[in-house]
Amino acid sequence: MRLTYTCRACKRRNFLNLREDNRANLQMKVNDEEVIVNCNNCGKTDKRHINRITAIPDNRVIIVSVVLGVVVTAILISYLGFIASFSFSIPIFVWRYEGEQAHKFNSVVIRRKSSN
Repeated sequence: MRLTYTCRACKRRNFLNLREDNRANLQMKVNDEEVIVNCNNCGKTDKRHINRITAIPDNRVIIVSVVLGVVVTAILISYLGFIASFSFSIPIFVWRYEGEQAHKFNSVVIRRKSSN
């Protein structure tokens, strides 16, 4: 799972270097409701509220699992036959796990402090 935000100036998607499982942990890590972000495209430094940060599945992990699944299937199919073809389901399990983690992160929001 990767944490992303959209730059207000150039409207491009950027990725955060922080890694947390939910917004509450992210808030405790940065000790604030807002995260200081720097756009990789236009270079603008800005503050983004934690609720404006979203999670997406990490495609790099999914690609590695596809390669691993193909290699394991190719090796095992010569020894075990048809049963080894089930090892090709490794990428499906990884893809579902990444999607569930992103969904869990995105489904929880932090209550904003009132500005009284």
